[in-house]
Amino acid sequence: MEEEAVTEEEALALKRFKGVILARGYHYPQRGDDHTLLRFLRARALDISKAAQIYGDYVKWRRDNHIDSLLQTFTFPELDAVLAAWPQNWHKTDRFGRPINIQLLSRLRIQEVFHATTEERLLKRALWVWEELHEVKLPACSKAAGHQVGRATIIVDLKDIPLGTITNAHGRRVLIKMAQIFSRYYPEYLGRLIIVNAPAAFKVLWEILLPFIDVPTQKRIGIHRGNGLADLLSVVAPENLPCFLGGSCKCPQGCENSLTGPWSDKVDAQQRM
Repeated sequence: MEEEAVTEEEALALKRFKGVILARGYHYPQRGDDHTLLRFLRARALDISKAAQIYGDYVKWRRDNHIDSLLQTFTFPELDAVLAAWPQNWHKTDRFGRPINIQLLSRLRIQEVFHATTEERLLKRALWVWEELHEVKLPACSKAAGHQVGRATIIVDLKDIPLGTITNAHGRRVLIKMAQIFSRYYPEYLGRLIIVNAPAAFKVLWEILLPFIDVPTQKRIGIHRGNGLADLLSVVAPENLPCFLGGSCKCPQGCENSLTGPWSDKVDAQQRM
């Protein structure tokens, strides 16, 4: 199974889009490939003017914040402490060849996270993760799948998450900022977001986050009060889904600690998150 192919309409829009961004002075070879440009076009329903505006903002943001050198310059020595309080990992691929990110918010201890690091550093680490996804994981997955893989699947488990974690103002502020950055500067990177075991109280947090998520991305999100197993298995083969989510995978070191995936030979322990 592959992600959607480029349509004739998209190909024509892409050709025009290249001319527009060149005329506006937005030429940016570091992230000016067809796949990246298509992300911005698709995020604005092929509206070339709107896509050019957000692409121009993206180019300025990358230059102003030195994003191109982030993978080489940013270090996160507090990673182990953060992961102990916020378990998460990249684990295998879905039926489309997309890398799977698993967020065990059911085990999140938000106060310990901010005891180990700061809001600013946590956000910068999130940028590092998205940059590494683009530069390392997606190319490795594309090579393994034999076709272009441009998105990731994210699974969030909220089983028995404490109410205090959902209502924590500090954590909520970070999640909103992450959603804003992801929507503005990393459009069309999400293949699916599947949230399982969502308690009733999650609706409050979700209604706060939703305005910061663009409409095309919203359509790829599934929220389940139960285990959402049918939705999960429609996207992930049982052998690639951890047993604690209803699959059959039992990595020797625990799926939440595994680095298993097409990218395994290209990452180290500091790239788990």
